[in-house]
Amino acid sequence: MTKHIGKERLTITMRKDVLASLDKFIDGKKIRNRSHAIEYIVGHYLGAGIDTCVILAAGKEEQSTSPLLRIQNRPVIAYTIELLRQAGIHKIILVTSGGRQDLQKYLGDGSQWKINITYIEDYKGTGTAHSLHLAKDYIKDTFILMYGDILIDIDIQEIVKFHKEQDDVISTMAVTGCSNMSLYGVTELQGSRVYRIIEKPQAHTKSNLVYSGMSVCEPSLLDYLDIKNKNYITRDVMPDLAHRGQVAGYPFTGKWFDISHPEEYELAQQQWAQTMTD
Repeated sequence: MTKHIGKERLTITMRKDVLASLDKFIDGKKIRNRSHAIEYIVGHYLGAGIDTCVILAAGKEEQSTSPLLRIQNRPVIAYTIELLRQAGIHKIILVTSGGRQDLQKYLGDGSQWKINITYIEDYKGTGTAHSLHLAKDYIKDTFILMYGDILIDIDIQEIVKFHKEQDDVISTMAVTGCSNMSLYGVTELQGSRVYRIIEKPQAHTKSNLVYSGMSVCEPSLLDYLDIKNKNYITRDVMPDLAHRGQVAGYPFTGKWFDISHPEEYELAQQQWAQTMTD
């Protein structure tokens, strides 16, 4: 279940010039007041409060190369690791297809990003549920779950904060608008809760929000990975949890590309550079 962190009242003194700079963060929307501004700045300095991310990069041979496809002459996986590092996440569990050494050759032990990477090889390649199950011994607390073939522009601190504010939630899925919903898992929300997930719908749905391939999860998610009967997390595991009200949805508006689809890869080549300079 989600672990909630209470708040304590804190009295501080601050130089007037520093206070004036602090007030510039207050916009009445994202940052509501001075207390919120201080919490926001300190939170970003200290990181997301989560230290582990599991990246699933196993699959069929043609799929497992996706993380090394280049956008602006840089592998997709490098953007992902940089995003995680900036959020204070320094432990990455990378599940790759069995026998493939290309990712490990490029990333090494992660020291160039000042992180630690542990590699797990999934020789079966039967689906994401099995891949995550292989990482169970490394998961003790709340963690980030990401697919290895996505480019995503998201504030990890904010989704982690959102997740911790939810009651009785096992996972918070980052969801975003999409025009081609037949390629993804469509999420239908009621308030902050995902109450229905439709995998790759062929007909019109009530929602245009799709799962981005990134989520914040509790270790208890591992208890629901019945790998004999459930191959895929989004298709086979999350719908049951959503039906019980244990999945939250965090809509975000940053750019997102699933580069496992050729058309998305081409689009990312054209549009991702702008994200980096915004």
